[in-house]
Amino acid sequence: MEQGSKVNDFVIRFKALSWEEQKEAMKELIPEFCQTGMGDPSLMQEMMPRCMEMMKGMNFPMKEMMSRMMGHWQK
Repeated sequence: MEQGSKVNDFVIRFKALSWEEQKEAMKELIPEFCQTGMGDPSLMQEMMPRCMEMMKGMNFPMKEMMSRMMGHWQK
């Protein structure tokens, strides 16, 4: 099976989970994603603008922490 196909299958299966199942999966996956991302700085640079865009308008402490971490000082 090609790598792109494996990734696509993974995403499709994740989207098919219930909201509660997705949250549980995220608890397991986020540390793994972070470890992978930290191993490739260019991947983090590519993904962080998308993450920051998703967080716009949200009001939670993680937004400020991520903004500071990425050098975007928002007030």
